Amino acid sequence: MATNPIQRVRDHAHDSPLDLDAARTLGQLATLPPSTAAPYLSLSLDWRPQGSDPGRAPASEPRPSERRSGRDDGFREGTSRRPSRQVFEREVAKVIEGYGPRGAAFDSLTADIERIGTFLDEELDPAAQGIFIVACSAAGVFEPLALGLPLPTRLAVGPTPALGALARLIEDHPAYAVLLADQHEATLSFITQATRGQSVALESTDYPRKQQQGGWSQRRFQARADERVAAFARGIADEVARALDETGVDLLVVAGDEVITSALDPAFHPTVKERIIETIRLDNRASEREIVEATHPLAEQAEREREISAAAAVRDAVGAGGLGVAGAEATVTALQAGQVETLVIGDDFAAGGWADYGLPVYGVGEPPSEHPAGGDPADLVAIALEEEVIRLALLTGAEVQIVHSAVPLDWVEGAAIPEAGTLPPRSEAATLLDELGGIGAVLRFALDDEQSVADV
Repeated sequence: MATNPIQRVRDHAHDSPLDLDAARTLGQLATLPPSTAAPYLSLSLDWRPQGSDPGRAPASEPRPSERRSGRDDGFREGTSRRPSRQVFEREVAKVIEGYGPRGAAFDSLTADIERIGTFLDEELDPAAQGIFIVACSAAGVFEPLALGLPLPTRLAVGPTPALGALARLIEDHPAYAVLLADQHEATLSFITQATRGQSVALESTDYPRKQQQGGWSQRRFQARADERVAAFARGIADEVARALDETGVDLLVVAGDEVITSALDPAFHPTVKERIIETIRLDNRASEREIVEATHPLAEQAEREREISAAAAVRDAVGAGGLGVAGAEATVTALQAGQVETLVIGDDFAAGGWADYGLPVYGVGEPPSEHPAGGDPADLVAIALEEEVIRLALLTGAEVQIVHSAVPLDWVEGAAIPEAGTLPPRSEAATLLDELGGIGAVLRFALDDEQSVADV
């Protein structure tokens, strides 16, 4: 038997200006207390630049009338090359107009907008591709996140943070691991937001060394070499199992040449094998960018398959009676009771709702004229239900699964082009969820019979 050939194991924490632990921050934001007097401002931005320069476009030449009137003082700032910066400026102007010209909400939002502008212009690292910010000056809240992937550009104002955009990014792009190995070294990299956050590197000895003529026979040498590869594979497998258990990552891509991947297959523990989503060929000298480009689509595809399983689980749980709910009203009821284990919601689901945060109690539709729980009707406020259900799920420790509705179109030569005016195709998971009202949940424990009926 070959001795353990692993010579060194090194853990690396790679420095990054990005906020890679966004899931922890998401959970903290969900616990922020509601604020009806001075609302939260929630902002998500696609921070990718227009063109190759992330700065500002050159200023235009002053008009002759400006020169004559003296309005041109020699400094004219150009527009931002980040299109979302311009969208933000337009949208906040509308917000201020709606809340002005004075009052607690106006003062808080004005301070929030000024603070956000300072962050974007002076504090944000240019490596960021997406931005997520929750701010409420009146409550002393300013939580900015610089992210490695873009977000949709949206601005929301409400009594609680709008967390849907951040929750979707985290859920759509789960952290995953890539094991890149050959017969002499291996690196296990953990990828979050298309960025390597940490890694574990293993190096082996050179045993057995190739001998000159008169040394080992070729057959004996090959046997010893095979033993060394198998022993190295077992050492790698043990280290991978340890690292995956410590991090909680449950998606793994194995990459390398055929010799090492064949040796790794019998060495992996069953709990590791069930996390492997793909085995690919990749040069061990591949850069971080090459690793991400080769593996990120695989992790995304695994997430799409999870969405199908989640939607099917809701359907089956509803059909089983009492273990699942479908539709907005039943889902909100289950969330309030803390019964939801997994919330499944379509990315295009939207509905109005209401809340009394003091009790608290929530409902679907317009705020009723009479308080359903006997409270003061003046305490009922309108909410975006699609945002509130995500916050409630996070508060109660439920898993959130946001289902993609769109299907990526693979343009193949000869494929038919959809006719104008026709609806785009929907994903399998979205089609399943449509039958349940666009939203549903798998429950931790059963509801009463009358509550478990789907309100589809």
